[in-house]
Amino acid sequence: MANTHESSTGLYRFVIIFIIFCLLYWVLAGKVLSLYDEVEQVVAKKSKDEFVTSINHIRHQWMRDKQSEVEMSLVGQSTLTSEGLLKARVNRNGFATHVVTSSKAQCDGLFENLQSIALSDVNSVEILDHGQIIGCKYYKNSVLLFKYMFLNGIVSSS
Repeated sequence: MANTHESSTGLYRFVIIFIIFCLLYWVLAGKVLSLYDEVEQVVAKKSKDEFVTSINHIRHQWMRDKQSEVEMSLVGQSTLTSEGLLKARVNRNGFATHVVTSSKAQCDGLFENLQSIALSDVNSVEILDHGQIIGCKYYKNSVLLFKYMFLNGIVSSS
């Protein structure tokens, strides 16, 4: 009889410890997942902000030179030294429509050269109007990062 009582007590202890472990795992997993979501949001905002800064810099160069192609020096973030030349084609309003120095498709070339997230992590979709590309949408994990409209240079998250 004592042997049965000891085994049932051991089983109860095991079940209680298992339940406590599951609750701790559930709480910690929720915190880790929410932290991961916050990091993804920060990365998306940083990407959009860098893209806007680049578009504004290209437009500033265009306003100064009034050329259909704008050239800019690329500067490495870690070394702060020149890492080449970026040549972008702009429309009549001075907003970038194509990166001439990129062999990528129009939207991919803009994304790859105007911000720092790896292109392999992002899908770009051309926005068409009567067969003409009028902008680009950029998605990461099926979530819209931002869209860019060539005509007015608006970069938005909706």
